[in-house]
Amino acid sequence: MLERLDNEIYLKNVQLEGYDVRGALILGSEKAVIFDTLSRPEDMLEYEELIGDRELIIIYSHADWDHIWGTAGLKMSIKSIIAHSSCLARFSKDVPETLKEYKKNQPELYNSVELIPPDTVFDSEMKIDLGGITIQLSQLSGHTEDSIVGFIPEKGILLAGDAVETPFPCINKNSPIANWISELEKWVGNKDLKIVIPAHGKVSGPEIISKNLQYLKSLLNKDKIEISASLSSFYKETHLENMAFASEQNKRR
Repeated sequence: MLERLDNEIYLKNVQLEGYDVRGALILGSEKAVIFDTLSRPEDMLEYEELIGDRELIIIYSHADWDHIWGTAGLKMSIKSIIAHSSCLARFSKDVPETLKEYKKNQPELYNSVELIPPDTVFDSEMKIDLGGITIQLSQLSGHTEDSIVGFIPEKGILLAGDAVETPFPCINKNSPIANWISELEKWVGNKDLKIVIPAHGKVSGPEIISKNLQYLKSLLNKDKIEISASLSSFYKETHLENMAFASEQNKRR
């Protein structure tokens, strides 16, 4: 489903098994940015007419499959694909292995996927001028080491990727939770921040950051966390995995 946020920003939502994933299209006067190409080439079919003759830039928030597998669906010329340097490294490691598994198990859905790696990388920060609107990229290692976020200062919008989500964030085995907390705390109280657009869950105000922070801190502190009985089985399982991963990290602290 394609949703128009305003004249310059469109959101694309795709339903997967147990959860949804969201990407964004940002239109400047000269350039357009696609922030995450989602899970299949078919997810990109509605974008090209909106992009028109603008120069196209793609940004990968990180290299998880549901954020990068749609790129081949864009038949127009792509100026550059930008990501964190660790994201590029994953294209030689887990990314092709994951695609091989999905093509084997669900060929009808994923045979059309082609891996297209980033060609422009950064380590800390990067700014992109689209003409009348800018995106400030910054590393936010947490969900994964290669995770980044994009801030649009003209609108007070944070494209959060998987840095935050509802009902709570998803932790991986190697997620640097302490760093994740530290980086999210930098956004708390940011008076310029008005809207947070996560890749999973509802578009929200800045309060989503505080809620995710509280959850992560509670995991590390071994506090009891109450979760809703109405959560999907995916998120119930995710919460159990989160507790297990956090427990392992606590043992190493």
